[in-house]
Amino acid sequence: MIILGIDPGKKGALALLHPERRVECFDMPGTTRELHDLVAGFPLIRMAYLEKLHAGPVMGVKTIGVMFEAYGVLKGALQWRDIPFTEVRPNKWKPALNLSKDKNASREMAMQMFPDQADLFKRVKDDGRAEAVLIAAYGIGLKMEAATE
Repeated sequence: MIILGIDPGKKGALALLHPERRVECFDMPGTTRELHDLVAGFPLIRMAYLEKLHAGPVMGVKTIGVMFEAYGVLKGALQWRDIPFTEVRPNKWKPALNLSKDKNASREMAMQMFPDQADLFKRVKDDGRAEAVLIAAYGIGLKMEAATE
């Protein structure tokens, strides 16, 4: 059963979590066509977990519009492929994994949970990849303790 985790946004990513704990990460495509092609090439996915967007108080109207348009494209791509999905709020999945808002903490946890693929998360700009795979892990109830057993 392959699980898809999605950290939406310009610096976000999509992560496939395979049953044997192998991870594939894809940085968020820049265009609708690239996103369509990426999702079209995915193998059979049992479930997707998509971080729910929220508009912040200091965000500009244009930024909010672009973000939510891209979010709609993501949801449409999942529906087009008949991939069931659940939207998860960051204030739910992060505390469940004992994470704060710190993006580096997400990278560190992803490297610890998936040490054989730590290179996927080693750069500061890989926080979207880390959060995408952690969203998938949260969706199936995988926690840090499971990685150390």
